[in-house]
Amino acid sequence: MMGNINKEILRLTKELVAIPSINGTPGERTIAEHIADLLREIPYFKVHPEYVMVRELDNDPLKRLNVFGLIKGEKSARTDTVILHGHIDTVGIEDFASIKEFAFDCESLPEKIRKLTSDADVLNDIESGEWLFGRGASDMKCGVALNFVLSKQWSENVGELDGNILFMVNPVEENQHTGIMDSLTVLEELKKEHDLNYYMAINTDFISPAYPGDTTNYFHAGAVGKILPCFYAVGKPTHAGQGFEGFSASMTIAEIVRQLDLRADFADEYNDEYTQPPIALKVKDLKPEYNVQTTVSAFAYFNYFIHQMSVEEIMERLKGVAFNALRQVQEFTNEQYRQYCRMTGMEYGALDYPLNVYTYEQLYADASEKYGDGLDKLIEQLALAGIQKDTDRREITREIVETLIDVVGINTPTVIVFIAPPYCPRNTLKDSVPEEKWLRDDVAEFLEEQGAKSGCKLELKQFFPVLTDSSYLKIDDDQSSVECLKNNFPAFETIYPVPLDTAKRLNIPAFNFGCLGKDAHKWTERVNIPYAFGVLPVIIDNAIRRYVN
Repeated sequence: MMGNINKEILRLTKELVAIPSINGTPGERTIAEHIADLLREIPYFKVHPEYVMVRELDNDPLKRLNVFGLIKGEKSARTDTVILHGHIDTVGIEDFASIKEFAFDCESLPEKIRKLTSDADVLNDIESGEWLFGRGASDMKCGVALNFVLSKQWSENVGELDGNILFMVNPVEENQHTGIMDSLTVLEELKKEHDLNYYMAINTDFISPAYPGDTTNYFHAGAVGKILPCFYAVGKPTHAGQGFEGFSASMTIAEIVRQLDLRADFADEYNDEYTQPPIALKVKDLKPEYNVQTTVSAFAYFNYFIHQMSVEEIMERLKGVAFNALRQVQEFTNEQYRQYCRMTGMEYGALDYPLNVYTYEQLYADASEKYGDGLDKLIEQLALAGIQKDTDRREITREIVETLIDVVGINTPTVIVFIAPPYCPRNTLKDSVPEEKWLRDDVAEFLEEQGAKSGCKLELKQFFPVLTDSSYLKIDDDQSSVECLKNNFPAFETIYPVPLDTAKRLNIPAFNFGCLGKDAHKWTERVNIPYAFGVLPVIIDNAIRRYVN
């Protein structure tokens, strides 16, 4: 039976890849409607049409959809439920350049790629015939197809199913994660209405080799967290002909980048698993046009992955980076000025500005004292105006900070440290919680058994290492950490209202059993056919049998 199922997963993957569903386009709704239609064609859902649920995202200009299909086991009254979920959006296709028209054509694309690349690994994979190419093939329409076909199979065998299966697909994973966030309300509704106990969620987002030649297939019992720390530097502008009379905002931001970008000792660790270190995603000055005045202000933000650190700890470290940067700029400027005075015979006088670092929480407190009761309304108006104009959400938070800087009247060298979207909560199954440790250890044992049967090397890690919708199913930050996040995130409830309380109540163990792929987000994106359509479906089917059957 599994042989036919594997062929069906491969066929459906190609069908889904052929539907362009680039993030931020109407295709995200189109593919959701297609999947909902496929669910309704399944005999089980013709008998139980109410178990197919299609929900439009709140306040979404593209009217994108979350889709759910609930399969209730009939072998017993057991309420344990496995969620099989994945995202249906993809990144764009500009990287395909001259062969963009073939980006969604799994059959034609390999020959087009062959003519344009000299990459030996890509050419070998084309020659092998064991890899399916196409935008979204790996990330992650293969996983969605796998979940769909397994759900369909179990819908035909509900008499053998003790618990329940909830199939779920979500849009908007590739940037804002609003699909999965909106789905939490539905998950909570279904939990109450059908008395579901969410035993585990299995995401089938892609995995890839950790290094060249790596043959391990990785599974994950949690998700890396992420915040986007931002630094807004205020300097002392001066005429370019009197450079030593100012304080460089640009140099301050550059120094922050030098101290934080790819800094290995800022990588967060939990049980010997390390995140990637912080990396700069945006660096710019804020000067609107050319003149011979030095920059008044500059701005940068960083990707910062988290395994176990609290937001309070991270903010303290970031404040330290900001203050060190200000101090280094002042020392460097004085050193150069001293040297310049020796060269020119000018009289040297040390430049000694007061240096300040604020968190957004501190800036807000000072602004509130000066502005009064209307400050929250002002911030809300700025946030809503930015959203209405479809301004980049990171820029909205920056503009709010600029406004508060003006309210406070900051005009000496200062850095404001704050947080912007997206925020992805961290979670894993912790040693300190006995039932979580038991489940993680049992899944590790299960994978060891499956590896022996399949002849594949399988390894359970604690954190999916890059951003994933699984982040929003369980939150490990305590309330103090969550409050610190919200207090340092301008207009959090308006700009990026993560349903933190709902996620904490649901507290769903979030696993990733991923399809093996390569080159996600590249024009050579591909998924391994023998593993994704042969080995992995058996593993997930056996997991369902083990945990809800």
